[in-house]
Amino acid sequence: MTGPAHPTAAPGAALGAEATLGADAALGAARVEAILDARSRALAERGRAPAETRARRRVLLCRVGTECLALPLDAVAEVAPFRPCTPVPGAPPALIGLSGRGGALLSILDLATALDLPPLPAEAGAHLVVLRRDAPRLGLRVERALAVLDALLDPGPAPPGRAVAGHARADAADAERFALREGFALLDLAALLQPFLGAAPRT
Repeated sequence: MTGPAHPTAAPGAALGAEATLGADAALGAARVEAILDARSRALAERGRAPAETRARRRVLLCRVGTECLALPLDAVAEVAPFRPCTPVPGAPPALIGLSGRGGALLSILDLATALDLPPLPAEAGAHLVVLRRDAPRLGLRVERALAVLDALLDPGPAPPGRAVAGHARADAADAERFALREGFALLDLAALLQPFLGAAPRT
């Protein structure tokens, strides 16, 4: 009398089990490595704990010549490649022209000129930062819109004489990514735009 039949393992089943065990082991090792890395970063940042407790603000970081400047992100509608615009006769030097965008007229300010910084080379590639506001609609030409990040606000009053609301710093990762050895200015858009609002056409 023959005994009960034993199911025959499907070809490759043993190999599949070994592969699963191997994957589990690798996953475990990767998890351990991630935990150790996180602990190392936490220890490295421990000395900077006071900075991490500062207020944060979401900003758009831009490069203008040799400077990095930040715009409040809630004031930004979009970022696009800069395109040549139509000059406005008799306009202030910073108001470099008009451009149609989204079915409306957009007045373009050169941010470097508005802040009395060296002007961008005419042939340089640039970005257009369209501001979130009603008429007149305005955009800022910057050399490069770098990234959106959480800025750590420095305490203390804003310096006089420029359209600056204060200073801020990037966290360690962003500072390394964008080579930000020092902090950057957070622009006061109301103060920046005020001299040009009368010259900008309303739509």
